[in-house]
Amino acid sequence: MKKAFGILILSIFIVGCSWQEYFVVENNTDSSIVVSYNLSEAKGFPIFDNADAYMTTKSGEVDWNKKITIQDSDTTTLGFQFILPPSSILVFGHLSNDHYSNWSQHFINDRVFNFKMMQIKMKDRNISITKDGFDSFFKKKNGNIKFSIK
Repeated sequence: MKKAFGILILSIFIVGCSWQEYFVVENNTDSSIVVSYNLSEAKGFPIFDNADAYMTTKSGEVDWNKKITIQDSDTTTLGFQFILPPSSILVFGHLSNDHYSNWSQHFINDRVFNFKMMQIKMKDRNISITKDGFDSFFKKKNGNIKFSIK
């Protein structure tokens, strides 16, 4: 009985210590933007994959209860293109039980930083982000590695 109780407590502890860090693009503009990105093939577990979009909370965080439908208009396997409405967030990658510090760090559990490049098109400007420049745009805040478009 003591052994079973010990295993139960250990299981709760292990599950309770799990965390996620999400890679997101936040659209804080008044109009929709177009987000396109390309990935490299990953030998291991890719950090970046298909994306989901959510509305933002009043504090500017992901509202996990308000998922919105977006369509990938890029037909290639490793390319993605989405129209992201105002006041929404594109979640396009995640890390499990690891802390992100920069794109060239060593990731645990055979995770691979498979990001190649991103283009963001707005009505008044375009932004290009390469793998080498990723950390100049994306900043870690509240468990998210976020690029906010204003």
